[in-house]
Amino acid sequence: MTTSDILTLAPASSYLAANAIAKGQLFPRNKLNPILSQQIYAVYFILNKINTLDPTNPALYPCAQYLWELMGRYGVAAQGITGNGGSVPSPTTPTQNIFPFYITSADFESDGVSYNNPNIVGVNLELFPNQLNQQFWYAGQGFFVYTSTGIQITYAGFDANTQDWTIRIDQIFSSGGGSAPATDSELLINTTDSLLINSTDSLLITA
Repeated sequence: MTTSDILTLAPASSYLAANAIAKGQLFPRNKLNPILSQQIYAVYFILNKINTLDPTNPALYPCAQYLWELMGRYGVAAQGITGNGGSVPSPTTPTQNIFPFYITSADFESDGVSYNNPNIVGVNLELFPNQLNQQFWYAGQGFFVYTSTGIQITYAGFDANTQDWTIRIDQIFSSGGGSAPATDSELLINTTDSLLINSTDSLLITA
């Protein structure tokens, strides 16, 4: 499996893992990893960025193989969605199972901060903006607020009219919104290895 193949499959793999988590079928006996989908996408985002800036970087291949291992069976299943190549299609699932999905600056209203979508009204959400490394946004914490028609971004300086944003929207199942990640976020792969993603967009695998 090449680095390019893995990067193509990763977004669909993250989507499939999120669906499995929502159905409580990720691991047997209800041993759920509730953030697997987020882990896959976070690693993919960094690798894809590095691949764009420096496609000959020798660290890309081993790190991509690590991502492939993290994707597991959802990476294999993603081949049926992407055809093992090309772009990942936009989800066309029923309204009650639309998460996660992605929006861009073009999806915002003319005020540059409002996103309207009847399918998210009354739903607890968390947002993952691509431009902010491993930074999850929760309502009422200075990032966004709910409106009668969707959400409104309150993050300081945000303006979809002049800035290029891609934001992943996930459903969460508690009103508390979960805990915010640390500035340097460590994704535990197993009891002996870890994958550290930091603000310099570097990948460090430690034993």
